Amino acid sequence: MDKLIYRKPADYELEHEGRCEDIDFFVSLVRRLKPSRVLELACGSGRITQPLAELAAHQGFDLVGLDSTSEMLAEARRRYGELAQKVRARLTFVEADMRSWSDSEKFDLIFSSCGSMTHLLTLQDQLTAWRRAHENLNPGGRFVVDVPMAAMAAYTDSFQVPPRAVLEMDRDVTAEESGDRLIRYKSTSYLPHKQRAHIRFFYHKFVAGTLSDHYISDFESHVYFPRELELLFLHAGFVIESVYGDYRGQALNLRSEQMIVAGLKP
Repeated sequence: MDKLIYRKPADYELEHEGRCEDIDFFVSLVRRLKPSRVLELACGSGRITQPLAELAAHQGFDLVGLDSTSEMLAEARRRYGELAQKVRARLTFVEADMRSWSDSEKFDLIFSSCGSMTHLLTLQDQLTAWRRAHENLNPGGRFVVDVPMAAMAAYTDSFQVPPRAVLEMDRDVTAEESGDRLIRYKSTSYLPHKQRAHIRFFYHKFVAGTLSDHYISDFESHVYFPRELELLFLHAGFVIESVYGDYRGQALNLRSEQMIVAGLKP
């Protein structure tokens, strides 16, 4: 899958314009836990990293943002250059694979947001990533994973004969400062035997009211289920500390759109 959107960080930022629930959740989590060292997996363009770095300057912890996509890290580093010196002193970016990267100094909190762990398509990749997170934590440290709940209603057309993929418009956002507009359509096909969603995004970007770019970005996305997610934590050596169904900390229920699991390293 090409994941073209990750090579267009400005568009990635625009499609998340106005979304701050996950940012608020992780900032609140760090405020509560008061870690000395934090690792963000798949930090991307730094949408969550930047407010956490500002908190790090205030609370006195160190923050590492890790990502494997050079274009996204370039945007994160551009943002880094705009931060105050006391904030930059607390933040480090690393281009690496979460399945293999380790540091000599351990962390008190490792987290992955925005469904990034769905890009781990095989069980072996998932186990490797969870075990690596466990190895990179201090005893008493936490690993927090945020992934979407399986959207079964969106998968129903995949079970038609022949299968269908319905096209829907799911984002229409305008940048507050520049006025740039991004409209995103998507189609979803579900492969139950692989527990995988094939998601095709169609992007149309408008600058000054004129279509300036349009492209397709394809994803293969692993579909997690609640017990499976908990089992990954348990198999890697974690104790399940909490399971949430949204960014407000509500319990998982039949209408939850998120699954946020926190595992504790004994």
